Amino acid sequence: MTPIKQTKRSSSAPLYALLALVASIALSYSALGAFSSFRNLLHGTERVETPFFNGYLAHVIRLNQTQAHIAGVPSGFALDTITLVNPSAKAAGLERGDAVDTLDGLPFLGSRDMALAVIDKRPGDRLDVTFWHQGTSLDEPPRHAMIVLSPQRASPAPFQAWLVQSFLVLMPIFCLLTGLYVVFARPRNPNAWLIFAILAYFHAVFLNPGQLGSRYMPFGFLWNNVVQTSMSICFMLFGVYFPERSPLDRKVPWLKWLLLIPPVLLFPLDSFLDYASTFRFSLGASFQNMRVSLNATENVFAVLAISYGFACLYSKEGDATTSPDARRRLRVLIAGCTVGLLPFFALVAYSMIRGLDVGASTPEWVALSVFTILFAFPVTLAYVVIVQRAMDVRILLRQGTKYFFARQSLWVVTVALATWMSISINNYIKLHEQRRAVDLVHLAVVVAIFIVYRSLGAKRLQARIDQKFFREAYSTEQVLSELSEEARNFTETAPLLETITQRLRSTLHIDRIAVFLLAGDTFQLQYATGTPISPGYMLSLPSNSTTIRNLSKPKAAPANVYRDDPGSWLIDASDAERAALSDLSTELLVPMPGRNRLIGVIALGPKSSEEPYSKIDRQLLQTVASQTGLALENAELLKRLTAELAQRASLNREIEIAREVQERLFPQTYPTVDGVDLAGYCRPAQFVGGDYYDFFLIPQPFSTPEAPANRLAIAVGDISGKGISAALLMASLRASLRSVATLRQPDGSGNQHLATLMKHVNELVYEASTTNRYATFFYAELDPVTKILNYVNAGHNCPVILRRGDPGPGEAIPLEPTGTVVGLLQGADYDQASIQLQPGDTLLAFTDGISEAMTADDEEWGEDRMIAAAQTLLGDPRRSSTAQGLLQGLLADADAFTNGAPQHDDMTILVCTLA
Repeated sequence: MTPIKQTKRSSSAPLYALLALVASIALSYSALGAFSSFRNLLHGTERVETPFFNGYLAHVIRLNQTQAHIAGVPSGFALDTITLVNPSAKAAGLERGDAVDTLDGLPFLGSRDMALAVIDKRPGDRLDVTFWHQGTSLDEPPRHAMIVLSPQRASPAPFQAWLVQSFLVLMPIFCLLTGLYVVFARPRNPNAWLIFAILAYFHAVFLNPGQLGSRYMPFGFLWNNVVQTSMSICFMLFGVYFPERSPLDRKVPWLKWLLLIPPVLLFPLDSFLDYASTFRFSLGASFQNMRVSLNATENVFAVLAISYGFACLYSKEGDATTSPDARRRLRVLIAGCTVGLLPFFALVAYSMIRGLDVGASTPEWVALSVFTILFAFPVTLAYVVIVQRAMDVRILLRQGTKYFFARQSLWVVTVALATWMSISINNYIKLHEQRRAVDLVHLAVVVAIFIVYRSLGAKRLQARIDQKFFREAYSTEQVLSELSEEARNFTETAPLLETITQRLRSTLHIDRIAVFLLAGDTFQLQYATGTPISPGYMLSLPSNSTTIRNLSKPKAAPANVYRDDPGSWLIDASDAERAALSDLSTELLVPMPGRNRLIGVIALGPKSSEEPYSKIDRQLLQTVASQTGLALENAELLKRLTAELAQRASLNREIEIAREVQERLFPQTYPTVDGVDLAGYCRPAQFVGGDYYDFFLIPQPFSTPEAPANRLAIAVGDISGKGISAALLMASLRASLRSVATLRQPDGSGNQHLATLMKHVNELVYEASTTNRYATFFYAELDPVTKILNYVNAGHNCPVILRRGDPGPGEAIPLEPTGTVVGLLQGADYDQASIQLQPGDTLLAFTDGISEAMTADDEEWGEDRMIAAAQTLLGDPRRSSTAQGLLQGLLADADAFTNGAPQHDDMTILVCTLA
């Protein structure tokens, strides 16, 4: 193919739209012609034969005023002379060269009038004709003849006629469909369109547009002219440019235009004359004398164009600049054209010499053989354009012949078994009066053998034939399978790549192999063997390049690197990509997929035999590439794991230290306060948690006998989130609370204002945390003398005062929130609340991890169940009445409810009981 400048690929929609239009016209023409041909065979005894024809060699006679008056037609009326007389017209007195005046009283204006005159007639009907004999003076009145119409066939068409007609119809349709397939497969390839025009010629030659009927006849003649004119031109251009530009054309580029322009200029005149001959002879009367010269000129230019196309093809085969792949394509093309076309051209020449239709004067077996061999021509044209790399003719013949005979042997066995079974069934039916049990057994055995062979034996034999036919490929499969297993054992990249490439070189006989591996955002050349590039030469393919994007698709297959195909994916690649692949002489790219991404690419050069990569080669290469990709990913993963293990050990140690530090932040010993029993516990969901509880004493600035020096501070909080970040905020909250609480800001009664304290804590936590971090927080101070509990609830779960009942479960008093959470809003205000405690009261504070403990079915324990459980524990004389006993009992009840289901939040309980 001529070198084509690489441009970005545009949409194929216009090309497919054009192809759909052309295909619809061509298929319609073929369908109408095939229908007419088979209809004539089927109803030939009922349809009439056209009595005479007016053809290209006819002479048009223009009537003068006197002659027109005699004929009863307008002055200047033209008559066309007869070129072919069938027996029915000859019997009525018509001869070649006669000028027909009327048909059934209507003027004979064009050949279409004949089709209209006989369309509704049946054999034996009469056709009234007036005419002038050749040489008779047109001033005399025309003669009159009554033609008795004959049937197209005297008897039904024999089987051989159906067979010949089937070939004459199916052959051009096959050529047309082959051409359409090539264009659909390669819509951007100009050679594909040229092949379509070449192959469409056959259906115009074999199908007569006159058979289409009066309605479609104009369309048929126009399409026929288009196809026949374009065939020679397209064949010449195909010979010039396929697969590479011809050296002849490089020397004399003007010659193809000299052969192309005249047929194009003559096409309108030729179409006009066809139209005139069909509808009105008078339109073409002025040009009628030049029709013979016109046809001869067109034929000469067609022969010259086709000959020049063949000359260009043959000249490229011996040209030193022709690439090996192009040379292989030319050999296949020339062999296919020679085998397919030479017998056909010989048959056409013989028929032209005899002056008969093609195949009419030769034995049927000769004609059928020639038409059958002709199938090689369209198949060859399609092959040399569709395949990415053509195989040599010798390889095609050798493999095709072997495989053909191997497959035919299976067919012979099938036919033999089927015949044996048919004979056995027939004999069994004939012996219906003398049947024996052994006859039934014999028949069952024969039928069973046939069924077993067709269902199992034929398939296994076919598999063995395929294995024998592709024996080299199957031995390759075994080698590569072993290589796939070996690739799994490598843990380092360099020896793995070296082993893979060396085995591929020796197995598939590939001289040049390169491997690209993912490194950051690019695929870097990691290993290359047999390439002409110097050591250390850097090649890379970006991750967003066309090559990588094409190979990164799900289930991506090996991609051909075919630089001369305008329909190839490579046309969208950048100049740098094409240069990199060209430097490596790449012909096939095999993706190496990892588990979730593409991690490498194998670039393979040509085989030493110059054969294309077969389907089996691709499958095996993909298998090895997949195993290699997993092995490379495992090696990389092993390195990462080794590094991560060391890092994880260090991190685990740091987390352990953080856990120990956090545990030290919780009260290690409880303050001693007369009449007060304290207990607290936090169970983190992870190594470190975000819950917080605290007990500590606050010295009073004023000490009197009525007001002791220390007050008991009680705190519980729940930090949003979990893990290290929550633990850090928990430590910040603890530090902020203790620092603010020790700043004695007495109010008028000598008490610290807890609302102001909480406001300071909120500001400190707000400044120390991010915008999405906050904490629900409950803080209280207990006066051990007055038993007054002052508190601030910053959006925390309501702690409850459990007051004993006498009798009964007692009362649960919630301590409602008095403000929003801390650390979320700057400048938030809080209110302080108070409650008078009584002897025996228990303050139960908790986080939502304990109240929302869940079962495996996502059922929550709930605050109501928790409070009920606490009241039950307080009223049970068999249980310990201490704060620690209540805490342990609640944790046990929660664990019993969840039944071992994993919890996802920290669980914290704080208990303060008054004696």
